[in-house]
Amino acid sequence: MFKNKKKIIWIIAILAVIIGGYFIFGRKGPKSVYTTADAERGNLSQTVSSTGDLTDEREITLNFEIGGRIGRIFVKEGQMVAAGDPIATIDNPILSSQVDQAKANLNLAVAKAGGTDDAIREAEVSVENAEEVLDDTKKLNERNVAAANKAEDDAKKALLDTQAYYDQVVLEQGGSDSAIAKSALLTLRNAERSHNAAQKADEVAERQAALSKTNAENTVAVAEARLETLESQFTRNSNDASVTVARASYNIALENLGKATLKSSVNGTITRINNKVGEILGTGVIKESFTKVITNDFIIESNIPESDIVKITFGDKANVTFDALNPDDVFSGEVVQIDTDATVIQDVVYYRVKMRLNSLDQRLKPGMSANIDIMTAEKGDVVKVPLRAIKMEGDRKYVEILKEENEVEKIFVQTGLEGDEGMVEISSGLKGGEKVITFVQEN
Repeated sequence: MFKNKKKIIWIIAILAVIIGGYFIFGRKGPKSVYTTADAERGNLSQTVSSTGDLTDEREITLNFEIGGRIGRIFVKEGQMVAAGDPIATIDNPILSSQVDQAKANLNLAVAKAGGTDDAIREAEVSVENAEEVLDDTKKLNERNVAAANKAEDDAKKALLDTQAYYDQVVLEQGGSDSAIAKSALLTLRNAERSHNAAQKADEVAERQAALSKTNAENTVAVAEARLETLESQFTRNSNDASVTVARASYNIALENLGKATLKSSVNGTITRINNKVGEILGTGVIKESFTKVITNDFIIESNIPESDIVKITFGDKANVTFDALNPDDVFSGEVVQIDTDATVIQDVVYYRVKMRLNSLDQRLKPGMSANIDIMTAEKGDVVKVPLRAIKMEGDRKYVEILKEENEVEKIFVQTGLEGDEGMVEISSGLKGGEKVITFVQEN
């Protein structure tokens, strides 16, 4: 009885150890599983897609995007204009001073970061000069060596001719003791000395050519290495946060200054000018058109939802196809008018946008349905990651980088353009090539 009881106690103890071990060790699953994407360098574009119709309405309204005093008007009613022709300007000295200040701030930021594009241009000139010297050296060497080779060949030919002459004299004179034979021998010795000198000159020319070529190649290599170093440094400096911010401010200032000149967006005829020089245009949303143009260009109208209208600006390029034509027939165009008045369609706010086609294809008819892709922004050679990789900590953005042995590193970043296919530009924080975490499966 006692033995059975003791046996039961041992069994219970063993089971407790097994169950405890399961809860302590057995329930530990594998570590978290990470889904990653590469931070890659490349081009990034932003596109707004829409549908529209080819319209027979040919009147285009032109407006300034900013307010101020009208400084000059370059056209008259009834005058024909081409796309890109200036219509009028606004006097706004503040815009010019903002550009100057932004440029100064950018130069200062780049200088503090340790490199300038001026230094790169100087290095490029040094490389070009060194390559030019190398090319000239090669050509000069070819001429010098060719001349030395020819001199040696001529001396060798003269030696052979003299040797033949001497042999002939000795044969005819019956020996080398005659005055004629001795004279021929003297000529032969001179020819031998000339040939030896020509051989040495040829060898010297080839050695000098090789040395000068090596020196010129070394100069090119040094210049190229310096240029590569400066370009690498400039790339790092360009990704510096302060430089990025300063460059963005400068570009915005330039863009605002450009808005002080109103240009025709179409080919056509000025039908009306609503303002005069010296009048003040408001700084708010301008409802009244500055001028109207009747155009012979094909015009497409499209309703763009409010979520996308903020991405579109005058002059944005567009690719257009028509349902009635082959899908491979792609027509280029550009945005020429953006209405400021909204239209509500089924509780969604839209704004009418007009685009000019760069074609007068006679197959196109008013009323044709169009499929439109408007290129609203594009950048080249940027670091980009999936938008889902971006996380927030307060008002700061960061990404998580997966390193060796599943080690995770948090890196704060600044973002730029949000492009197509869910990609976003990383303007600072990443260099490219990192593995960013896009999803974590916890276990």
